[in-house]
Amino acid sequence: MKKQTIALFCIAILSISCSEKNDSKEDSKYTDDQKASYYIGLNMAQNMKQEGFKVDADLLAQAIKEEMEGKEKLMPAEEMNTFMQEFMQKQSEKKQSAAGLQAEENKKKGLDFLTKNKSNPKVKTTASGLQYEVLQEGDGKTKPKASDVVQVKYTGKLMDGTVFDSTDKNGGAPMDINLSGVIKGWTEGIQLMSTGSKYRFYIPSDLAYGDQGAGGAIPAGATIIFDVELVSIK
Repeated sequence: MKKQTIALFCIAILSISCSEKNDSKEDSKYTDDQKASYYIGLNMAQNMKQEGFKVDADLLAQAIKEEMEGKEKLMPAEEMNTFMQEFMQKQSEKKQSAAGLQAEENKKKGLDFLTKNKSNPKVKTTASGLQYEVLQEGDGKTKPKASDVVQVKYTGKLMDGTVFDSTDKNGGAPMDINLSGVIKGWTEGIQLMSTGSKYRFYIPSDLAYGDQGAGGAIPAGATIIFDVELVSIK
């Protein structure tokens, strides 16, 4: 818990140092200490909201005041570490439970989508459940192996059309991809392509990022869609 508290404080200090560039625009009636106090409080609140804490702002302010002024504590300070360890464990379990439910809901939506998509005559389905659509055929000769490095252009979307990644977002140039180090849907799908082809892949969660998702961009259990152009095999 102490490490987490220190980390929050360090993040707050970094936020303050970044904000110093804009100090000239701040109201001069506040001292640097007052500004620091405000920004630390703001940063703490943002982090607590992200963690899902239902914070009692009045008690939070009271605790800070009691500690800064050396007053008697409302609650026994010697119990703090034990309580907070148990509290953080409970919070972690709640988040994991919520994430599991969200993953199951997303997987069901994905399955429904893929089931309907399977009826599209342009869409083919492999034994693993990967679906693909040929947008443009390549030379029909050269296909990569799972151990190859390929050069591709791509756009990745969620089922609702939200673009979470693309080579266009990264400057537009083709990107080198090691097929042994990507999601299963890519490793399998790109081996179906020949140089110069463009495919659209519909990738179920178990061939993508699974129940973990990927950061804030790809939800847990999400089915994802990739348009991929195989530029070359290196």
